[in-house]
Amino acid sequence: MRPPIPISQTRKDELADFRKTKWSGFEFQRFLCVWLRVERAQTPEQIANALGWHVNTVRATQQDFARQGVEALRERPRGGRFHAAMSVEQEAAFLNDFATRAGEGSILVVREIQLAFEERLGRKVAESTVYRLLARHGWRKVVPRPFHPKRKAESAEDFKKGATPSGSRPQRKRP
Repeated sequence: MRPPIPISQTRKDELADFRKTKWSGFEFQRFLCVWLRVERAQTPEQIANALGWHVNTVRATQQDFARQGVEALRERPRGGRFHAAMSVEQEAAFLNDFATRAGEGSILVVREIQLAFEERLGRKVAESTVYRLLARHGWRKVVPRPFHPKRKAESAEDFKKGATPSGSRPQRKRP
């Protein structure tokens, strides 16, 4: 096993100053991971056992501290849009054209938005990607029409009155 990376005196001074600050989340555990090595000269196996970590995590944390200093111990933001096709601003600009058409009263179909999105990216995307895009920008779910656009008003009225359309079977009487 190779020897651990040495921790310089300046890093040890940074650690002493960091000890006086308030910690949040896992910062205390990361501090302990380095502090137990510097002050108590414990092995990575002993530190891993004390913290409930894996030995490789202890070594990685100590290496990060030796290279980066106290910043390696601070809480890092989690998550993010690592595989985003566009930034949020670019998405808003893309949807702006569709928003103006929707404001004029035209009906928007997700498939049209998907095709335009695929054309802009130059590759295929899933329909769920487009729905997440719309939800991210506050677009509500499209509501189905209350009637078919090609319906005949007189046939609808006859149906409401109980008349059977011509050419259909008469209803059977139930026993």
